[in-house]
Amino acid sequence: MQPILTELLNLPGIEVENYTKVADRLILEVEAKTTKAKCPRCGEESNHLHQNRWYFARDLSISGQEVLLKVNRRQFKCKKCEKPFSEELEFIGKRRKQTNRFAEMIVQQVLHSDMHNVGKQNDLTDEEVWSMIKYISEKNLE
Repeated sequence: MQPILTELLNLPGIEVENYTKVADRLILEVEAKTTKAKCPRCGEESNHLHQNRWYFARDLSISGQEVLLKVNRRQFKCKKCEKPFSEELEFIGKRRKQTNRFAEMIVQQVLHSDMHNVGKQNDLTDEEVWSMIKYISEKNLE
């Protein structure tokens, strides 16, 4: 565990396990502190780890360096349903390639500019920017 990086990252319930610097990118390997997850089908809590699923998600920059989180979204197996399910992570939506706070920052930038320029400034396509706008607007309606 990397306590200073965990504190700097400031995502409740998430620990930075390791880090790597590649060119001007900082890659932080993160995992949830919990050992259980709730089944979305029946609501039963499970601590039976089925498998680990690692993927990358973009987060806010730190000191001008792009930050990628190597996220372990663990899959658990429900004892009641007997089916696997992925844990819910508060800081990132399902099937998202960026954290919620990164998407919110992009939306704020679009409010003061336009999609194309915001995309260029953040090395994103127009489609990625539009996807974040849509995601955040739907999330705010919940």
